[in-house]
Amino acid sequence: MNTILWDEESIFPEKIEAFKIFLRKYLKLNNCTSLLENKPFHYDPENDVFLNSDIQEYYHLWSMA
Repeated sequence: MNTILWDEESIFPEKIEAFKIFLRKYLKLNNCTSLLENKPFHYDPENDVFLNSDIQEYYHLWSMA
């Protein structure tokens, strides 16, 4: 498994960057930014999933929209 661990320096695929921007905006608009505190963005590009279940749930919903 080739997992990308986001360390503020690694570059995610464009689709994942768009999702991160959306998620941050969405949580900020709803005053819920604390939900992302200390949440790692660990992404598995082979399976197109985040290893953090909380982020994966948001990603799944975003992918369906």
